[in-house]
Amino acid sequence: MPAPTTHYGSADEAPKTTICIVGGTNVAHALAWSSHVSASFTIETPFGISPLIYFGETDGVPFYHITLHGSPELSGVAEQDVLLRVWSALYRLGVSDVLGGATAGSINEKYKLGDWVIADDFVDFNIDRQRSIAAAVLGAKTAARILPRYVPADDPILRKILVEETAKVTGAENVHEGGVIVQAAGGRFETAAEIRMFKTLGADLVTMNVPTEMAYARQVNINYASLIAISNPAEGLGTWEWTTLSDLYPKFHAQSIEIYLAAVRRIQQLPERRRIGDSLRVHPEFD
Repeated sequence: MPAPTTHYGSADEAPKTTICIVGGTNVAHALAWSSHVSASFTIETPFGISPLIYFGETDGVPFYHITLHGSPELSGVAEQDVLLRVWSALYRLGVSDVLGGATAGSINEKYKLGDWVIADDFVDFNIDRQRSIAAAVLGAKTAARILPRYVPADDPILRKILVEETAKVTGAENVHEGGVIVQAAGGRFETAAEIRMFKTLGADLVTMNVPTEMAYARQVNINYASLIAISNPAEGLGTWEWTTLSDLYPKFHAQSIEIYLAAVRRIQQLPERRRIGDSLRVHPEFD
């Protein structure tokens, strides 16, 4: 059952933690409705009320959780406004580490259904989304020289934790460290011709939200890595049905919860929490 919800006018009033799981279809609402979550809340942001933010603990380590990239709880709100509310809320709450997630279509022939990929790079074809949210979230003066580099595009320490914890749950043979995500524009599945183009560009898997999160997290100085489940072959590279997805979801949800909670416990023990610093975010002075 969903946890009871409280609205806070300020992030200072909300329960405190620095770790958030921003899940996708890999976990859907399974974690939010589990016994690991005790409450949910919303906060005010400059862009409107945040999506539901769930609060839970695993062995005494607190964490936040946002389901399905924040969209379901903000039905009727424009996509870009949802993204601004999500990442503004995380910034205002003082989150330092985000674990993302999704399901994806496999382009790399080495990936099989049910595998997990912790990708470290992306190609972004969603040109409708705002490229940078730095000025909107941080303010124009602070963001004046925020021009992030993405080498790598994720946080290597979080990636290593996810790889190791996923291998414990699913077996090392079912986990792939690194990989290039191609982010399609969304609203429909890709055509077979588009997938052939993406393969030529060096993409390993295709999904619709994780690269945006990788980009935005870096802009607001949040460490990020994602847990992606292979739910189907990309279009034109194999056959699948809707039941292919629905048959896999229960396994993905259960495995995601176990992996995420183990990762949260390890993140809490890291000695250095703000690892990005200015080296990958801030352009030097021009004069």
